Amino acid sequence: MPIDLTPYLEREYEVDCDGQILKLKPVKAWVLAPKGRKGVIIGLFKCPNGKTVRKALGKTEQPVE
Repeated sequence: MPIDLTPYLEREYEVDCDGQILKLKPVKAWVLAPKGRKGVIIGLFKCPNGKTVRKALGKTEQPVE
């Protein structure tokens, strides 16, 4: 069963962009996990200076298929 990532994309997170803490919404989110194991939800953020940053947004409840 796929995991719904929409709530993670709509929320703002505090992200460290070159020493500054900014509240940003993720551009993209995905689940990072080996098959049969619980995973971590990763978000991709675009800083105002053009730098791209990844951050863990949460953990999955069920194992990924």
